[in-house]
Amino acid sequence: MKYLVVDDEPIARRRVRRLFTDYDTFECVGEAADSQQAIEIAAQNQPDLVLLDISMPGMDGIELGKHLREAHPDIKLIYVTAYPEHALKAYQVYASGYLVKPIAQQQLAELLNHIFPNSLAKLQFQVGHDIRWVNVADIIIAQTDDRYTHIYFGSGDALIDTPLKKLLADYPTHFVQVHRNTIVKKASIVKLESTAGAHKVILDGMDEPVQVSRRAYSSLKSLY
Repeated sequence: MKYLVVDDEPIARRRVRRLFTDYDTFECVGEAADSQQAIEIAAQNQPDLVLLDISMPGMDGIELGKHLREAHPDIKLIYVTAYPEHALKAYQVYASGYLVKPIAQQQLAELLNHIFPNSLAKLQFQVGHDIRWVNVADIIIAQTDDRYTHIYFGSGDALIDTPLKKLLADYPTHFVQVHRNTIVKKASIVKLESTAGAHKVILDGMDEPVQVSRRAYSSLKSLY
């Protein structure tokens, strides 16, 4: 996910970016010192999230938020302010939340998880004697594989001992079941195909289509 930082103080912008270094699912697409820069960067990079100060020279953060909302209806806004009393104004432009300076890492993590469910979640797997982690947000397919669950993600695949049922229960906004032994990332679904009674789903990031059960196909057909 892409984010943009808007603040007229360079130190404040650097602090926000430093806090985000713990989250490799988020990519900073730019910094803006004023509203005009923010508008231009947002138009060029289409960020999913903007963190913006309220008190800025020229157009303030509230007016900027209104402009960004009109131009990019799906964008998420987090206001970062030294003045908690400004929170009500922030919510009047449908902000997703606000943080009070200096930002605490735990507060940022809780807010990001609220806005983007499961965006910070990770699963552990083992390669030889090494323990590695994968972001749940990066998992495209999970399938039962004998006693284990085989997961596929952008940079490879792995076996984990978490059952499909638990993955689906823990991350319902991320996964959807397409077969009794397969769940896939909702956001990766490109289209459904049905040929000679066989149903399949095309996923962004995967070369081969995935088999879909007749029951799942009926449910997915109304959504995709």
